[in-house]
Amino acid sequence: MGQDRLWLMNDFSHEKVEILAEEAGVSKLLAGIFLSRGVDDPDYIKDFLNPSLDKLHDPFELRDMEKAVDRIIRALHNNEKILIYGDYDVDGITSTSILYDFLRRNNANVCYYIPDRLNEGYGISMATAQKMPAMDVDLIITVDCGITAFEEVKYITGNNIDIIITDHHECRESVPDAYAVVNPHRLDCTYPFKELAGVGVAYKLLEALAIKMNIPGSERRYLDIVALGTVADVVPLLGENRIIVKYGLSIMEKTSNIGLKSLIKVAGAENKEIDSFVIGFVLGPRINAAGRIGDATRAVRLLTTDDENEALEIAKELNEQNILRKQNELAIFEEAVNIVESDIDLGKEKVIVVAGEKWHHGVIGIVSSKITEKYYRPSILISVDGDEAKGSARSIEGFNLFKALVHCEEVLEKYGGHEQAAGLALKPENIDDFRRMINEYADSILDEGDLVPRMKIDVRITRQDMTVDNCRELKLLAPFGESNPSPVLRYDNLRVGEIRLVGQDSRHAKIRFDDNGAVIDAICFNGGRLTDYYSESDVVDVVCSMEVNSWNGRENVQLNIKDIRLGETVERQNKFYFSLDRCIDFIIRQEDNIVDEVLSKIQAIEYPGGIAEAINVFLSRGEKTAVLVNSPEGLEFIERDLKKALLSCGDTYGIFFSSLPHDSIKPVSVVVNPHPEEALLSNFDRVILFGAWISKYYIYQIVRKIDLKRVYVYNKIIIDFVDDDIILKRQDMVAVYKYLKSCSEESNQMVLEDLFALARNVSRKYGISMNYFKVKRAIQVFEELSLIKKLPYGEKGQVVILNNIGNNRTNLENSCLFRNIQMLRSV
Repeated sequence: MGQDRLWLMNDFSHEKVEILAEEAGVSKLLAGIFLSRGVDDPDYIKDFLNPSLDKLHDPFELRDMEKAVDRIIRALHNNEKILIYGDYDVDGITSTSILYDFLRRNNANVCYYIPDRLNEGYGISMATAQKMPAMDVDLIITVDCGITAFEEVKYITGNNIDIIITDHHECRESVPDAYAVVNPHRLDCTYPFKELAGVGVAYKLLEALAIKMNIPGSERRYLDIVALGTVADVVPLLGENRIIVKYGLSIMEKTSNIGLKSLIKVAGAENKEIDSFVIGFVLGPRINAAGRIGDATRAVRLLTTDDENEALEIAKELNEQNILRKQNELAIFEEAVNIVESDIDLGKEKVIVVAGEKWHHGVIGIVSSKITEKYYRPSILISVDGDEAKGSARSIEGFNLFKALVHCEEVLEKYGGHEQAAGLALKPENIDDFRRMINEYADSILDEGDLVPRMKIDVRITRQDMTVDNCRELKLLAPFGESNPSPVLRYDNLRVGEIRLVGQDSRHAKIRFDDNGAVIDAICFNGGRLTDYYSESDVVDVVCSMEVNSWNGRENVQLNIKDIRLGETVERQNKFYFSLDRCIDFIIRQEDNIVDEVLSKIQAIEYPGGIAEAINVFLSRGEKTAVLVNSPEGLEFIERDLKKALLSCGDTYGIFFSSLPHDSIKPVSVVVNPHPEEALLSNFDRVILFGAWISKYYIYQIVRKIDLKRVYVYNKIIIDFVDDDIILKRQDMVAVYKYLKSCSEESNQMVLEDLFALARNVSRKYGISMNYFKVKRAIQVFEELSLIKKLPYGEKGQVVILNNIGNNRTNLENSCLFRNIQMLRSV
C-alpha cells in the first residue's frame, strides 16, 4: 500500500480506560481513543461531545477588537466607503463574503477586492496598495491577510486611509502600524483560542459588531459559510473551530444561502449528508477553482447573491473550472515527479524544491501537497515566469515551514503562511541558493527517522468491539479534520479467508477475514495491488476505520483498510529465523568437559513473580540487564511477562535480534539469538539466559567472553528445540525444489526477491512447516549439489537457475551442508 509507514500507538492500562469510560459516561472504546489523544479529563470529554455556541469566547478578548468595531460603526454612521480586502482561497473568499454581506445588510457603503492570484499574488502587494487612493475609500478591512504587509500598510495610512487588519497567520514580533490589528497570534493578544481560521476571525468581528449594534445573534446566519472556510483552510477542528463547524454543518444541509445551495446541487451533494469530507474534497475545491483559474470575485458573488439564476450560472462555471484545474494539476504533477526522479538526490536533500516554467500558480499548492504525500518530505513547487518566480510549499510533521522561510528570507522577495503550508516569491536566479539554504536548515531540524511516514493509531480493537452501537458512538467525535481525525484502529492477527478485486478497473480489494471462526468483512479502496502480496491463509495486522455497511435493509459492521502488513507475530517469527541464520554458525563443537565446566558456573535464579520480578530486582539496583533468548516460545513468554509488569511503558525495554545498536542500550534489552561477537553484552551489569536453547556449545560461545559473575540462568539451562523449525527433511527439500521448478518452467529460472514470501508460499502449497531459515538452507544445499545456480539480483535478491539434470535421483547425503544440519540433533 505504498511507502512503508511507521505505526505509532500510545500505551495505557485497561484499568485507566475503564475508569475514564465510567467517569465520562462513554464506552471503553471511546475512552481509549481519548486517552490515545492525550485526553483524560471527563469534563473536557463531555464538553467535546456536546459542543455549544454558548461556549464561544467573548470576541472582545481579541486584542484591538474594541478599536476595530468602534471604527467600523463610525464608518457606518458617517456613510464612509469601506473596502474589504480579501484573499483568493476558500478562507479568504468566505471571510470576504460574510463581512461584505453583514455590512451590506446593515446599510454600509461597502465593496470588496480580491487580488488576482496570477498577477498580484497573495495578500496586499505594493502594486495593489497603490490602487487604493484612486478607489476613494475611507476604511480598508483586510480578511485572512495583511499581517506581514508593513510597507504596504504604511503607504495606505500615509494616504489618509484607515486600515483594519484581521488575519490568522503567524506574526513576527511586531505588527503593521494599522488602525487596529485583530489576530489571535499577536504576541500581545491573550485570546484563549489561537487556531481560528481567517473566516473564524472575521466571524468574531461580526459577533462583536452584532453586540455593539444591539443585534446579538444576527451573525449566526453565516455559520454555514464560516464552517466551509474553516474546514477548507485545514485548521485544527478543536475548541471554537469544532463548535463553529459542528453547528455550521447542521445549517449547511438546509442552507438558506442561495449560492451555497446551488453549489451543493451542481457538485452532486444535494440530499446527502454534508460533512467535513464533502467540504474538503467536493465544495472547497470548486470555490478554490475560482481563484486558481480565473476570477475569484465570482465566488464572492456566488455566496452573496440573491439571484438564483446568477447563483446557478456561477456554480456551473466553478464546476467546469474545477475540471480544468484537475487537468492542469495532473500535468504539473507528472512533470514535477519526473524532475524529482531524475534531478534530485533524495538521499541528500530533505526538502524537495522543484521549479517549472509557467506552471499555473493556482494549482502548484495542490501539487505540492501531492508531492509531499508521495515522498513524505517537505516540498516547494516554484513557477518561473520571466524574471519572477512564485512558489507554494507543504510540509510534514516536525518541520515548521514558516520558520524555515524566515531562515531563508535574505533570498526571498516575499513569504508568509503557517507551519504546514506557505507561499513565497523570489527571483529565478535565487532558486538554487534557496534550495541550498532551506536544505541546510532542514539538516539541522530533521533526521532520517523524521522522513518515515507515520500512521498514528488510536486503539486496538477485537471482534467484540465491532458493533453498530460503537460505530454510531464514534461518530460523536465528528466533525473530523485537522487535529481531530476520524478514529484510526488496529486489528491484529486476522487470517485472510478470501481476497478479490472489485470496482471499476478492479481498483479496490474486498477481503473476508477469519478471526478464530468469526467472519470479518473489509474493503480497501484503491488497494487492488494487495492481491499481489497477500493470499488466503496469510495472517495480517491491519490499520482501519470501522463503519456500518447497509445492504438490502441489513446493517453489518465492516473494516475500511488504511494499511496492512504481515501480522506482528509473523514478522516476529521472520525476524527470529533471520537472526537464527546468523547465529547458527556459532554452534561449534568444543570439548564437553570444558563447556560443561563453564556452564556449571552460571548461577541459577528463580522468583515467585517470574522473570519480570527478577528483572525488576536488577532495575531497582540501577543495573542494566540483558535477557538472552533462543526460542520463539521464550520470546513470546518474556514479552508477555514484561508487558504485564508494565515494563513496556516509556523507554524501559527493547527487543533486538542478534546484535544491539551502539546507541540503543536500554535498561532492559531482550536479545534474541545473540551474536557472540556483536551483541555488546559486556555493556550490561546482568545477563540472564532464558528459555530453551539449541545447543550448549552456542551458549558457551556467548558467555565465555563475559565475567560469569554477571551471568545468570533463569531456572535452569534447557537444551531443546523443535526439529520442524530447523532440521531440513527430505520432504522439505522436495517441496522447495518442486516449487522452484513450477515457477521457472518457461525460462528455467526465477527471481527470488523475498525468501520470507517464498517460505510462506511453499508452506501453503505443500502443507509443510517452512520458514526463512529452512528455505535459505535448502537453496544452499541445491547449489552445493549442482541442482541450481544462483546469481545476485539487486541488493538482497537472487536469481535461481535450475540446471538440467534429467530424472536422476539426487542423494542429499552428498551435501556437506545437509549432513551438518542433520547433526544439529546431536549438538
